[in-house]
Amino acid sequence: MSEKGESLTELQKKEILRMNNKESNQLTRECLQLALIHLMAEQPYEKITVSEIVRRAGVSRTAFYRNYTDKEDILHEMGGKLIDMISELTDKPELFKDSRNWFENVFRLMRENRDVLTLLDKAGIQQEYLFSGRSIVETLYPAKDTEDKYIKLAAETAFFQILITWFRDGMQEDDKYMAEICIEIFENILKKLDHT
Repeated sequence: MSEKGESLTELQKKEILRMNNKESNQLTRECLQLALIHLMAEQPYEKITVSEIVRRAGVSRTAFYRNYTDKEDILHEMGGKLIDMISELTDKPELFKDSRNWFENVFRLMRENRDVLTLLDKAGIQQEYLFSGRSIVETLYPAKDTEDKYIKLAAETAFFQILITWFRDGMQEDDKYMAEICIEIFENILKKLDHT
């Protein structure tokens, strides 16, 4: 029985160590992200080096490369989190039941993440590069035929262009107003998505 108790204790120790490593890596990633954010406020993105990022973050180059392959990975991770938040909104049935509210939530989400959008824009990371060729709508609502595929692709591209333009114009219009515009533009497409 004592062997079983010792074995369990060893497993618990390994789990604690694994959790500590995971938390440590997360903390390192957050420090690297903040360092890049601060450096981008001081100089153009293309001039920032990995050495500057690790020095500002207070971590080693080894820690950097344990978490990222290059500085673009940091921005892709930050952008990916934003895309995941949009995907979560898109995966909810409210998109069809109350599309006005859904659009408002997307614009609110963009407004709340203005800093991340600014970084991605300053770094010249384009929508296509950020998404790496993946379509949120196509992933959640696979096309039933070629026409459906291209209608969804056009709607998604148009919507992201609206978001990007609204952001670059300073997000002056409120979320409700932007939702109204989108309802008018995308109403028929939303009906089509609801029936797939």
